[in-house]
Amino acid sequence: MKRWPIRSRLAVWTAFFLTVELIIFGIASGWVIYNEQLEAFREIRGQPDSPIVIRKEAAELIYDLASAYLTALPAAALFAAFGVWWITRKSLKPLQDVADAAEQIHAKALDQRLPQPPAQDEIGRLVQVLNDTFDRLERSFAQATRFSSDASHELKTPLTIMRGEIESALRTQVDNPEIETLLAGLLDQTQRLSAITEKLLLLSRADAGALILKKEAVEFSAMCHDLVEDAQVLGIRHKITTNAEISRGIIVWADQSYIRQALLNLLDNAIKYNIESGAISVSLTKSGSLAIFRIANTGQEIPKDRETRIFERFYRADPSRTFDVVGSGLGLSICREIALAHGGHIWLDRNEPGWTAFVLTLPGPPGLKIL
Repeated sequence: MKRWPIRSRLAVWTAFFLTVELIIFGIASGWVIYNEQLEAFREIRGQPDSPIVIRKEAAELIYDLASAYLTALPAAALFAAFGVWWITRKSLKPLQDVADAAEQIHAKALDQRLPQPPAQDEIGRLVQVLNDTFDRLERSFAQATRFSSDASHELKTPLTIMRGEIESALRTQVDNPEIETLLAGLLDQTQRLSAITEKLLLLSRADAGALILKKEAVEFSAMCHDLVEDAQVLGIRHKITTNAEISRGIIVWADQSYIRQALLNLLDNAIKYNIESGAISVSLTKSGSLAIFRIANTGQEIPKDRETRIFERFYRADPSRTFDVVGSGLGLSICREIALAHGGHIWLDRNEPGWTAFVLTLPGPPGLKIL
């Protein structure tokens, strides 16, 4: 339920209490005037033995006074309510500006600050404290981003050397199965570390706003057809079938390599988090200038209490939902960063019970409507 703004609530309460106060004042003053008029009429008329006439004339006077009160009461209440509403609106305007500016501050715009009000009052001090806090957050975030980028970059070379050395050792160790098995395991882990390093480097570039996109008109329909073929091959091991409904001729304005990476990440999740003899559904449709890609897989649904965390980095869903899940927990985070960098969106779709679906939207080429 949406609550009224503070200024509206203050205006209503002010009008209410003012009305009650005026009513009490009117009753009290009417009672005093009524009794005083009784005595005054007695003295003027000199008829202390005619109380009925005197009471009637006093009552008429009180009635006229009450009518005047009742006529002026709504006007006074409305005037007071409007005055409080106007004063409160002027007083809270800096807070509204602060709230509007704070909504524009996020991880990609930590350099923005709240507007400092001209008056150095309580609101001015609050804004100053918040801006100082944002300064500290920006420095901490920049330091973390630099560390992630530097660490990922520095790890690339030694991991490449390690992988080359292990591959060389595998080619020479042909007569020792135990050492060959050990080296094969080391090679798998080295390749996994290299993949994680590449992903972290991509995410750190996205955080720093340094993700360079080579946008061009990409035949998205053909790319999705290739993805379906990959899904059919990768699903053979667990007897996963793939169904596709792909509209023809859909073109998006994107970096082909990054979009392919996002699609492969989504496909990888659809296979890893599927069930034995399960199914994958892939669809591509259009809506105005947007291409809408949807991929869904059978299996246990993601719990609602974890829905808000699935795009967090290194977050892993419940391993009990899978048969042999191997991953870094960075796939969906990368998909989100790629989508946002292209002006698109990605979200979890809960339209079908028993299915886990993700929807990715991407814009078409500038000035071209997807037909």
